[in-house]
Amino acid sequence: MQHFFSKLQHHDLANFQNLASELEMQGKSCVQPDNAHNKEQIDNCLSEFDKRFQDFALLKPIATFMCYPFQEDAEVISLASKIATLFHLNSSGVEDEILTLQTDIQLKSRAHAQFWNLLTEEKYPNIRKCATSLTALFGSTYLCESAFSNMKIIKSKYRPTMTDDHLEVCLRLAISRYCPDYASLADSIQSKSSE
Repeated sequence: MQHFFSKLQHHDLANFQNLASELEMQGKSCVQPDNAHNKEQIDNCLSEFDKRFQDFALLKPIATFMCYPFQEDAEVISLASKIATLFHLNSSGVEDEILTLQTDIQLKSRAHAQFWNLLTEEKYPNIRKCATSLTALFGSTYLCESAFSNMKIIKSKYRPTMTDDHLEVCLRLAISRYCPDYASLADSIQSKSSE
């Protein structure tokens, strides 16, 4: 956001096409935006971002560890404490698992995209729980965003009388990969004989 404010101060409206067109409509020169008002708006956005995304500051070192579990400069005690706090685990158990993981030469040689699936539940229960929860967090976010996007398309201004039940059915069809087996459905329906 500071980058965008800097662009506004230098009268670069390339990222602010709506502002440029509004200034043009008002007959103001594009080099005369109201910097005090813009700074206030950007400061408001920054404070909202800080409020809404404050948990991401806690997630950042954990996500970094999940991406690069063998990095040498990881502060194990601090990381274990953050993981234990966030996922309600025993801090010393998490710390032991991190140290065991980082010294496992066999796992180091097999690090790849499916790395976390290689860890056994018996040997690394806490770290696996953390990895699973973190992965599910982003997957469920995608599902929510996908559902809202589909809902916006389905429930447009041209369909104002749609019921919640009908919307639910339409959403289910839009976001699922269900493909009916028409042959078995047709076979299950008994044909009526004419008398």
